[in-house]
Amino acid sequence: MSVASPLPPIAISWVLSTISGYGIYGIQILLQYLRQGGTAPNIILTSTPTTAMLQPLAQARLEGVFELSVKLRDFMAKNPDEILSFKHPALHAVSNDFGGFLGQDRVWGTPNVGCAAIEHLVCTPHGRKISKNYDLFIAISRWNEEFLQNLDIGPVHLCHQGIDADLFYPGVGSGLYRDRFVIFSGGKFEFRKGQDIVLAAFKRFYASHPDALLVTCWQNLNRLDAFPFALAGHVGDVPETAPDFGLLTKPWLLKQGLPPGSFVDLPFTYNILMPTVLRDCDMAVFPNRCEGGTNLVAMEAMACGVPTYVSYNTGQKDLVDLIGCGAFRSQRAVKPSLTMQSVQDWGESDVDEVVAAMERVYADRAAARREALIVAERMKDWTWAGLNKKLLQVVCGGGTSQ
Repeated sequence: MSVASPLPPIAISWVLSTISGYGIYGIQILLQYLRQGGTAPNIILTSTPTTAMLQPLAQARLEGVFELSVKLRDFMAKNPDEILSFKHPALHAVSNDFGGFLGQDRVWGTPNVGCAAIEHLVCTPHGRKISKNYDLFIAISRWNEEFLQNLDIGPVHLCHQGIDADLFYPGVGSGLYRDRFVIFSGGKFEFRKGQDIVLAAFKRFYASHPDALLVTCWQNLNRLDAFPFALAGHVGDVPETAPDFGLLTKPWLLKQGLPPGSFVDLPFTYNILMPTVLRDCDMAVFPNRCEGGTNLVAMEAMACGVPTYVSYNTGQKDLVDLIGCGAFRSQRAVKPSLTMQSVQDWGESDVDEVVAAMERVYADRAAARREALIVAERMKDWTWAGLNKKLLQVVCGGGTSQ
């Protein structure tokens, strides 16, 4: 009887969190690492986690790892010229033109793994030089996989992101909004997420359906650029930055013409609390202009049995083609601002089509729910546990995903 080889130690260089996509991604990789026999002392985080609230036992399992990351952070701050070189895998975030998080160039693994979520399909000479630092790449959508493979820069493995099946599954809502038709819109507020399209569609829908309620989960720690929104033509400005952190989205929504009581603006919300939000919603809309991955928030809504519609572009195509969620098929060219390197394959969803989807679900919620439950059943094959098992085979098992 053969015994599985123990997993080697593993390092992750990006910041873990339960209020960001990359942060959740990293935490779920670590949890699967532990499930497959890895040990907490063999986990190395070179950036200190922020706002990471997990289920109590998972939190306890990783507490020592989080504490060690603080010591490592302090060591690196005191030794700015130090390079951490490991004889085991190190995972790094890879974004546009192969950029990443601050300080990850001081961390080297064997292999050195780039986990890519690329939105602008550009590779400058500088980016190509950075790409040579990686021994292999993980693509989290077929769109990103194709782009990386066409660059001929190293082995590329498609490993989709997933959902936490212990949290996100169909269930009964609270009943507190039974008299309202609740539409959910999530994802950090930025141009590519298309919140201006959501707003334009909801305003039109609400005019004839005053029982509608828009639930927004749009917080973002970064400052916003109003110019690309102005080019799109749906809104003239963007939410201001709050004095402490985040965005002042509520006054912005009021300024845009939504009356009080027509929306609920959620603050930063831990991932562990999102199922209770989603189960109170009648539908979810994501007219996003681009997703380097498959849109985690949309996947979580789908897993909860919420009728969900996404733009048929970039990484979100995988949700439509492989799982069968609703799609905004009309995708016009996006008007780029001067700061955007490329908007190749991005899509501008039609407000009329978004409104039509709202009308369709509103007219027959029972039928929409039945269809959504079929999608939720398919989401059981898209759990973090199963998909990250493949990722760890690639990263820790000699680069094979078989």
